[in-house]
Amino acid sequence: MQLYYLVLFYRFLATGDRFQYIHFNHRVGATTAGKIVAETCTAIWSVMSPMFLMTDPSPEKWKEISVRFEELWNFPNCCGAIDGKHVRIEAPWNSGSLFFNYKSYHSIILQAVVDAEGKFVAVDVGEAGKHSDGGVFYSSTFGRLFNDKKLNLPKPKTLFKTKTTNFPYVFVADEAYALSRHMMTPFNKNSLTRERRIYNYRQSRARRIVECAFGMMAKKFRVFELAMLTHPDKTKIIVLACCVLHNVIRVKEGTMSQVYDEMMNIEVECDNKQETSRARAAKAAYNIRENFKEYFNTEGSVPWQDKMAFV
Repeated sequence: MQLYYLVLFYRFLATGDRFQYIHFNHRVGATTAGKIVAETCTAIWSVMSPMFLMTDPSPEKWKEISVRFEELWNFPNCCGAIDGKHVRIEAPWNSGSLFFNYKSYHSIILQAVVDAEGKFVAVDVGEAGKHSDGGVFYSSTFGRLFNDKKLNLPKPKTLFKTKTTNFPYVFVADEAYALSRHMMTPFNKNSLTRERRIYNYRQSRARRIVECAFGMMAKKFRVFELAMLTHPDKTKIIVLACCVLHNVIRVKEGTMSQVYDEMMNIEVECDNKQETSRARAAKAAYNIRENFKEYFNTEGSVPWQDKMAFV
């Protein structure tokens, strides 16, 4: 019987079938099918999330992630890429415009931090779609640890061979997030010089791994292709379970071929994003971004960046 329940569960995630379809095809009540999915997702999240997501951040773990970011995406001192994904849902009863997002559909937000290989480091799910990615991040558990400087990030280190400028360990994100000492965002597109274009390309090259993670997960679990006909609370646990299972698959496969395939479907810059943070950053954050810009245009340059930055 338990094996049969798992078959129903994986059918739901892999195909996105409605509970009514499962009811007709497997002779299980739609309500029972929904209960099976919810209980299985809860068990997966409770048991497997401590094993496959970062629950105890330490300087050593962040350094391991940053080494892979430099090897794969040529961005040193990077501890993760941050972004949000709108998970489409049917509008909950009597919710008004609470879940209606800027893309003109109803959703809840999956906020994620992703490592260099497309695995989720930390996830937060459940905020209504009308909220911005930046606002959701800073109200999440990871965001509060980030603001309170409790992530145990490694100490800054120098990247230049000829200078002693120290570079802090940072995360990369798009314009929806506020620039800060440990959060690098792109330069405004209205004031780009050659050097700034190259920085934006290098920053985007590292950041888009989070888009790849979302894309790979959505291809594996077709439940994301349709609006989920479940209550937001149940949708939340389904999304959390999918994030854990995505990490399990990435660990077991141990290959980057899917990441590179997904990269081919993602533009270097996402022009469809309509959210922009208006928060003013501290002067120190601007200086850190300028230091990264200088490094990427001098000692840290790569042969193809001029061609790619001006495509």
